[in-house]
Amino acid sequence: MKRKKNYILILTIVIIAFVFIQMVAPKPINWTPTFYSKDKNPFGAFVTNEVLQSFFDNTLINNNLTLYELKDSIKAGDNIMSISNGLDLDKESTTVLLQKVSEGSHAFLSAHYFSGSFRDTLKLSTIDVYFDGLAKPAGMGTQDTTDLKFLISYFEKRGYYYRTENTSYFFTNLDSLNANAFIISTNAWNKPVTLRIPWGKGYFILNTTPLAFTNNYFLSANNDDYAAKTLSFLPSRKTWWTAYYQLGRMESQSPLRYILSKESLQWAYYLTVIGLILFVLFEAKRRQRIIPIIPALANTSLEFISTIGNMYLQANDHKAIAQRKISYFLDQVKVKYFLIYDYSDAFVEQLSKKSGNNLSQSQQLFALIKVIQNTKTLPQHLLLELSQQIENFKL
Repeated sequence: MKRKKNYILILTIVIIAFVFIQMVAPKPINWTPTFYSKDKNPFGAFVTNEVLQSFFDNTLINNNLTLYELKDSIKAGDNIMSISNGLDLDKESTTVLLQKVSEGSHAFLSAHYFSGSFRDTLKLSTIDVYFDGLAKPAGMGTQDTTDLKFLISYFEKRGYYYRTENTSYFFTNLDSLNANAFIISTNAWNKPVTLRIPWGKGYFILNTTPLAFTNNYFLSANNDDYAAKTLSFLPSRKTWWTAYYQLGRMESQSPLRYILSKESLQWAYYLTVIGLILFVLFEAKRRQRIIPIIPALANTSLEFISTIGNMYLQANDHKAIAQRKISYFLDQVKVKYFLIYDYSDAFVEQLSKKSGNNLSQSQQLFALIKVIQNTKTLPQHLLLELSQQIENFKL
């Protein structure tokens, strides 16, 4: 018991130490692109959101709904925004987007690549500079940085420098576009990275460098101006920024979603679960009631028969023993062959045929039975002979 308590104490100390280290240790930087307005990691968009809230007079609405779900919320003239690794719009959302822009809305869509119905409708195509051969992979004289520059005459003629792998996509096949695309900015190879495409009463601002609009670059003195000028093509109106096409449904479907969303409550929940598991493993096992072993009932039939037999044997009542053996034998004949003993020769012949015993052997057995039944006393040797003949008779 003392050793078990020591194990529990050591395990508890280890768990507490682990939790303490996790709480005080610096968290590793998460470089995963989320483009999420509440994410302060390098490739989140917390700073972008703060700047845009000011620019749009706090009319920027963050959500994680599809454009189809926003159909009734977006009014004619409202702005639409989406920043993601890849923009894949289904047919219904594409229809809503094209309709809203045609009615006068303006859409800023930034993604490395476009797919689905939207790409097919506008005939969009993007490619990576590494895949196209413009830049070499790492270790082969690669160009680590690229500069993005505006082609707008009233913008300052300067380059905005980014890591090449973060801004490597550009538009291709502009001649196939269904609309008159206007190039806003290009990369170091003079390939278009931002387009303005008129559509009905509104227009699309399409961009292939979504990482340029994240915290990592928005906080850079060299690059914040590029992101701000690109987004300035959207008029100062109510803007719907959906994160669905990067993060999907962000709400947890678990009933514990609120507890798991708060780090302190999350750790409290985990420690409670661990404590319950430890209780089940140690405390509940220690208090388990001992189940007694109940021996099986003994079969005393043989002992009873032996006792009765000894009683007759000690009284030298051989006739009583013989009568019981005969009664048991005739009862077996009745049960097995459905024959009732009637002291006749026909009974003996019928039993001999049914049982397959020799007729003379059967006649000899039943002759002995008649003799025993007609005597008042029985010597021991006749009892032994009766037992032997009954045992040799096949039933």
